[in-house]
Amino acid sequence: MHKKRKALGVSVVGLATIGALLAQAPAEADLAPQPKDVVTVGSDIQQNAFNFLADGYGALPGFNTAGNKWRLVSFDSSGDAQGRTAYVDPASSNTYSGSLDGVAGNEDYVKLNDIKVLNPAATLAAGAPNEVRPSGGNGGITALLQDGTNHWIDVARSPNLPTAAQGATAAGAAGVGTIHTVQIGLDKDLILTSTDTHAPSTLTVEQVAWIYRGKKADDTPVLTWDAVGGTGTDTILPLTLPASAGMRDVFLRPLAAYWGQAFGTTAEKNAFVTNYITNPNRRQVQQNDPTVITGLASNTDKQNTIVPFPRGRFRLLQNGYYVDPTVNGTAGANSYTAASRTPLSVAGLKLLDENGTNQTGGASSFVVDFPYNAIFRDSDYQSTAPWQPGSTLNWVQALFYNPDGPAPFVQTEAGQALLTAAGITPAYVDKGTP
Repeated sequence: MHKKRKALGVSVVGLATIGALLAQAPAEADLAPQPKDVVTVGSDIQQNAFNFLADGYGALPGFNTAGNKWRLVSFDSSGDAQGRTAYVDPASSNTYSGSLDGVAGNEDYVKLNDIKVLNPAATLAAGAPNEVRPSGGNGGITALLQDGTNHWIDVARSPNLPTAAQGATAAGAAGVGTIHTVQIGLDKDLILTSTDTHAPSTLTVEQVAWIYRGKKADDTPVLTWDAVGGTGTDTILPLTLPASAGMRDVFLRPLAAYWGQAFGTTAEKNAFVTNYITNPNRRQVQQNDPTVITGLASNTDKQNTIVPFPRGRFRLLQNGYYVDPTVNGTAGANSYTAASRTPLSVAGLKLLDENGTNQTGGASSFVVDFPYNAIFRDSDYQSTAPWQPGSTLNWVQALFYNPDGPAPFVQTEAGQALLTAAGITPAYVDKGTP
């Protein structure tokens, strides 16, 4: 859970004053949400934006820093504020198990099927037992649909809209009912490469579709850079994302459209991956993590590797939001050891067409706009119970959706400044119910 600590310098303070101060302070690490706090879970790519909305960023105040009694509580997807999935080390020596160039002894990445995902627990409500932390956009929606009895979860974060099937599941679930979605901002999914990549300056949707299939429609091979206008004849090394990642759907959807394949149901998605993501040199890696390129041992591998990557995450990395490689001025203090994780950096990396417009066809640059969605029970919007003391608004109206005004926090100048700070474009759209 994203936290912000506030030091209180006091000498003698009355108990009532202390209670008032604590009620206004953001959540601490050892506190769980109170019954009227609003809890969000889900997408790791969206967690930073929601963390900023809750607790602010830099000099920008968040909802909780304004002294509101009941808080917006944002649980990080994996328990890692850097947005990376937590894994159990594959071996005590942290050895690598795979080689991108296929040469034995040049192992430079860890195969996902060789390691175990660590599912950190979270206390979603004060006094509640620990639950496995809802992770990812799909995981957030699933958790919301299963939370009809407890009502520990109020908002699911997801880059994808709930499907018709999920809408039907929600409608038939006791305590859930109709679910409602609002888009609060837009990000871009792009192609990440090394700065000295062998890729051309632009890859089109068509070329990306060829690369990940390994061939064109006429079976002409597309395995080396010269096949798509790149430099030289080195083998392209395309990285793919796990099936559990909502960002995998964002990436694959335009490729499926290019090949004329359905991409709605789980069965359709699985069939598309089986038949069209068949490049023999593909490797599956963790999503939204620059170390899948920077961590490669061979510079040649780095030059030949591509992976889909969100612009918002890239910009936060550029701005130094994540772990700094120095601690108290000591360089390298946070470098990888058995007890600490590698600092995230995009040094030596770039996005192709970083400021491009959303793709409209096969010949367009691969630039995919995708939304940051907040998904909640429509019954919470319909509620007549005021949320904050002295207000007539319920929590949905105060935070996310209030067409009759005043504007919810995410639509205010303060809220939109925080979304911009998170690297995305504020873009509010009511998407209604499935």
